[in-house]
Amino acid sequence: MADYGNGLRLALVGCSGNVGSQLLELLDERAVPYRELRLFRLEPEASEEIEVGERHHPVRKFAGPDDLAGADVAFIAAPGEVAEAIGSAKAAPVLIDLSGHNRPPGAAPMVAPGFTPREAVRKLAAAGPLHVPHPVALALATIAQAIGDVSALNATVLLSASALGREAIRHQVEQSAELLNGRLDLRENERQVAFNLAPLADVQLADAIVAQAGRLLTKPVPMTLRLVQVPVLHGTAMAIAPGFAAGIDQCRERLRSAPGILLVEDEQALGVVDSIGQEALLMSAHAGGAGPMLWCVFDNARHAALTALWIAECLLPASDNLN
Repeated sequence: MADYGNGLRLALVGCSGNVGSQLLELLDERAVPYRELRLFRLEPEASEEIEVGERHHPVRKFAGPDDLAGADVAFIAAPGEVAEAIGSAKAAPVLIDLSGHNRPPGAAPMVAPGFTPREAVRKLAAAGPLHVPHPVALALATIAQAIGDVSALNATVLLSASALGREAIRHQVEQSAELLNGRLDLRENERQVAFNLAPLADVQLADAIVAQAGRLLTKPVPMTLRLVQVPVLHGTAMAIAPGFAAGIDQCRERLRSAPGILLVEDEQALGVVDSIGQEALLMSAHAGGAGPMLWCVFDNARHAALTALWIAECLLPASDNLN
């Protein structure tokens, strides 16, 4: 593995998307040392320049894998077909792929803090693309690992528009404006998403999330997911019933001491808006008739970006490494 002591030469494909925008914010907030930052958009029209901290960076239309020549690390926040082309071309020594979070895990390593040792990241990165898990899969695995002795997890996952992509945000905003102005005219077979709540008819996504969570856990836990699309722009919420026989007090104690989880106690459970910009899973736990009942909210785009950035940080020398 190369010596990155003077900082990384970074590239980001998909800098104007939900996760790409979060990555740029985190690069500034966490003061990640880099020598170069190349930004590429996928849309025909987008900003020609982006400010990261006090530095201005030009934004170019992504033309192909050759654009990444010379980069040490490339973040791929792009559709699967773009990511596959970049991976096949081995366009950079280290590829951090965020495109596979909606698909079952393949042969490529799935890497995440709390599940992959830092010292293993360098070795894995040399072998090929590193995949970032779906934020819901990582959240479920984190919760299962924190509680321990969980026989099963049954969860209802409330997905915002940002969890479904930039186009879903645009569609929801447009429908909301049209509905408020009395102009909403749905096309045939088009579903109303504005001010509506309905199950997400995407069995493959639910299966992918379960498979990814199982890949992360040393001992997989049976999981049942119900995905629901909600009229919220950002953030994810989950109502979880864990199979945990030890009782609510022990459940709370384990959540309270787990890294990456902030247990909210003695106050009203937080809403999804409260999670925006937060790095922890915000959780509350209450006693139910059949065992503990958990409520969890988190910033899905930020969590995906945090995982990708953590991978890059693991490549830095110990003196530069950020915790």
